[in-house]
Amino acid sequence: MSRRFRPIWILATVSILALSACGNSADPETWEQAEQDDRFESEEFAARSAVEHNFMLSCMEANTETLTAAEARVLCECSFDGLRAALTLKQFQSLDKALRADPNPSDLDEEPEDLWDDVAEDILRSCARRVDA
Repeated sequence: MSRRFRPIWILATVSILALSACGNSADPETWEQAEQDDRFESEEFAARSAVEHNFMLSCMEANTETLTAAEARVLCECSFDGLRAALTLKQFQSLDKALRADPNPSDLDEEPEDLWDDVAEDILRSCARRVDA
C-alpha cells in the first residue's frame, strides 16, 4: 500500500545537513580528498568519507521515527548521492554551516539559499518521492 508523500521527510533531511559535521582536522577541499582519508573506515554504511558517514548517521537517526530502517536508508543514500553529485564539497559545507546556524531554509542568505532553492530541495523531494513510491 502506497503512502502519501510526507513533507516532514524534507524537514528531517534538512536537519540532517544541519547535524552532519563535515569531518576531520585535515579539512578536505574536494569530495575526492575527503574520500582519500586513510584514517576513515565505515563498515556500517560503506561510506567513502567521514562526511558521508556523518550524514548517514544523522539522516538515519532523524528518519527512523517515521520510516522503516530500509526506507530511511534509501532516503539517506539517495539524498547524499544527489547532493554529492550536484554540489562541490565546499558548497555542501556552506549549506551545512548555514543550516546549522538557522535550520529554516527560507531564512538562509544568498549563496546557501540559492543552493537550497536551486539544488538541495529538489534532490530531497525527489528522494522522498522515491521512498514513498
